[in-house]
Amino acid sequence: MLIDQPLGITCVFSDGSRAAFSLDGLPNPLLDRHLATGLVDVIHPHGIADSAGTVNHYAQAIRGMVRTLAAQRFTGGLDQLRRGRLAEYPMGCSGGGRKACTRAMVEAFGRASGSLADGVLELAAGRNFNVQPNHHALPPYSETEWQRLGDLCRRLVEESYAAHRQALTAVAHGQHPDGADGLPRIFAGCWPPSDR
Repeated sequence: MLIDQPLGITCVFSDGSRAAFSLDGLPNPLLDRHLATGLVDVIHPHGIADSAGTVNHYAQAIRGMVRTLAAQRFTGGLDQLRRGRLAEYPMGCSGGGRKACTRAMVEAFGRASGSLADGVLELAAGRNFNVQPNHHALPPYSETEWQRLGDLCRRLVEESYAAHRQALTAVAHGQHPDGADGLPRIFAGCWPPSDR
């Protein structure tokens, strides 16, 4: 839930735990409020943020974005943010977490309010500049997949070893194209070297 005075968020998570986050005192109260409004839609049960630690990352992202844009003399809210400025902000951030958090909040605010400038929602909802690593374990291979993988590996090894054997046979029976003795003609009268 969004709290107006002082600006903050209170949360109740799926395990029944609670947390509160203050977002008051930032240099651009309007942008601060718009991002906090987006954050509400990112938190359980509306979104995927379902722990105090996760919501804390989002709160830090709000503080970082508001302070950075205020330092660039941006005084408007998300509805006045242009696509170019939004694209510029995450490129200047270190680490992917803050980028992902701010983009999720901008997207949530845009979908709820419908008042973002042209292209801003597309950019926020689009592909990450830097792909975030997958933190979830992949499902194990089935027995059929293991069998296919083993068969493919055996086939590749057998083909590679057969090519290796063919190359060794070709080398044993081959001659250099320049001379019958296997040496280029330029060395024909010099090899083996004389005692002179």
